[in-house]
Amino acid sequence: MNFRQRSSRYGDLVLFTAGVAGCLVIFAVIAEDFSPSTEIWLSAALIVSIILHARLGFALSCAQREVDMLRRLISRYEKSQFSGNGSSSLSLNFAPLPIMPDKDATILERVRSAIEQDRIDLYLQPVVSLPQRKQRFFEAYSRLRAEDGSVIKPLAYLEAAERANRIGIIDNMILLRAVQAVRNLSEGDRHFSVFCNISPATLYDEEFFNLFTDYLDANADLASQLIFEFTFPAIEIMHSKVEKNLAGIAERGFAFSVDHINSLDHDWSALRAKNFRFAKASSALMLAASHGDASSAARARTFNRELNEAGIDLIVEKVEFETDMPEILALGIDYGQGDLFGAPRPAEFYLKNTMPLAKAS
Repeated sequence: MNFRQRSSRYGDLVLFTAGVAGCLVIFAVIAEDFSPSTEIWLSAALIVSIILHARLGFALSCAQREVDMLRRLISRYEKSQFSGNGSSSLSLNFAPLPIMPDKDATILERVRSAIEQDRIDLYLQPVVSLPQRKQRFFEAYSRLRAEDGSVIKPLAYLEAAERANRIGIIDNMILLRAVQAVRNLSEGDRHFSVFCNISPATLYDEEFFNLFTDYLDANADLASQLIFEFTFPAIEIMHSKVEKNLAGIAERGFAFSVDHINSLDHDWSALRAKNFRFAKASSALMLAASHGDASSAARARTFNRELNEAGIDLIVEKVEFETDMPEILALGIDYGQGDLFGAPRPAEFYLKNTMPLAKAS
């Protein structure tokens, strides 16, 4: 049952309830044997029914908007047949059709099928404060499932997607699912701040970017919970058009993070001016610096200090071994991420075992 069908059925039910309550209220006013308290209760029931109907309509319209966006993206895939070998491929209207190996075409068909049939699962990995190791944030990952229920690992399709110029569309679809999941994760007093990886292709693609910003406008209340993450290489070669679109997202109150840092030297103040509030450096990079001579270790501490002065929090990622922790703590790093603190697991695992998280400062 799609959202429009649900809206029709649930809406009819709520309207029927409101109609019955309304008729009873009118009857209560006319009938002399109805007490004032009965009229009050029935009037309250009518008001509640109307409020529920309004809230239901808003929720379903938001959900339908997301489905429409996904369908718009999926519709940009089209099956085409190569003449001669009979192999099928996936093409996008905005890009020329490449000649792909049969293996790549098969992998991308599995990806397309998984996305189109809603076989996308959300995984979370905690980001903890140091040295307390309290969960402060999560990074969101998505896993696609094949028809037989097996997980399609990213390594199985990322290279094929890049060769076929499909990685941006796949990232965009998964991003929408992550945004939807963040809303579902917030319950009661819980406030989940989640890092969501975003492809620069999202900002290059004007058609999708316009849809995406409309979606952000409709979910403006999530601005403090969503942190969009880009890779450091993508930031270094960012086109002026992308920077303009990036500024458009920042103006809506959404913050950014950069990961895969491969150099300690950068204009971090310039990144902070673009609303980058987090930077992730691998434990291997930080430990390699601290293992050097005294000047190298000092440079690693200076790097952390420069980020702090710029207003950017450093997160050391890919932390796997307890033996590395003394050196990491000696560098004065405030946040850590990696299997040592928690591996990526289905979202439900952390929801059942997590206390309310503090809001991002």
